[in-house]
Amino acid sequence: MFLVTRIAMQEIVFFIPTKRDAEKRLMVACERLRQGAGMRVCRDADGLRKRLVRSMTTGIHAVVILAATKQDLLSIVSLRDVLSGFRIVVILPDADSETLAAGWSMWPRFVSYADGDFQDVAGVLQKMIGTAPWSTREGTTHERQSFGSRAWGSLRSRPVGILA
Repeated sequence: MFLVTRIAMQEIVFFIPTKRDAEKRLMVACERLRQGAGMRVCRDADGLRKRLVRSMTTGIHAVVILAATKQDLLSIVSLRDVLSGFRIVVILPDADSETLAAGWSMWPRFVSYADGDFQDVAGVLQKMIGTAPWSTREGTTHERQSFGSRAWGSLRSRPVGILA
């Protein structure tokens, strides 16, 4: 007897309302994540809301909000209740106190700024989806392999456990 199960691919949803240079830099930084997760871009708040509502069957693992302008940020703040059940990464246009307040009102797990190279965002997303390299006490670096919601090292290693 064989049991066949379907493991849903993890998905990262990007909210990028306006095409700018920051979008290109973000996608270059996140290119290595394509092996561990599907990537989808939403261009408007309504499209993002629909995608998140349908997420019960698709397995969205993280939502990245790239707000290159304050208008981009204000267009998404109204969805904070819908976003509350997801792992959120917010990329803010500046460090103004009003911008920070609006960004943190969505309870993100990580905040970055649109003027960077987004390597920090890519590293956080790697950890979220379980594809980040991990080290043993001896200093040896291994690649993680994701199996559903658990990540395991090589067969000779001990289990890493459930990822947050």
